[in-house]
Amino acid sequence: MLLSDDVKKAVEVISRKLDDIITLLILTNRDKIAKVQEELAKDKVAAAILYRADGTLSYSEMVSKVAKEVGVAEITVMKRLSELKNLGVVVGERKGREVFYHVSPLFQGR
Repeated sequence: MLLSDDVKKAVEVISRKLDDIITLLILTNRDKIAKVQEELAKDKVAAAILYRADGTLSYSEMVSKVAKEVGVAEITVMKRLSELKNLGVVVGERKGREVFYHVSPLFQGR
């Protein structure tokens, strides 16, 4: 599907405005975000999920790889991934039948 020039310009404006909102959220919540990041870094399962959450692994691939890498049951990874999603630390993106996760822009290094 091709987008008209007007639609492309509107999408670019919206994208810039969303980036500005994310920047403001980061600036106003810097201490809270840093605290959450510190806590997550101490959690080996969460840290492994965040390391792998780059949008390239499906849910099942991520769960399997993290479980093997960290040496925990897959159910443990599933629960932790669900918690991270509910906290807004990771975001799922559906592609066909699969869901792929990436780290929320609020928790990415800027």
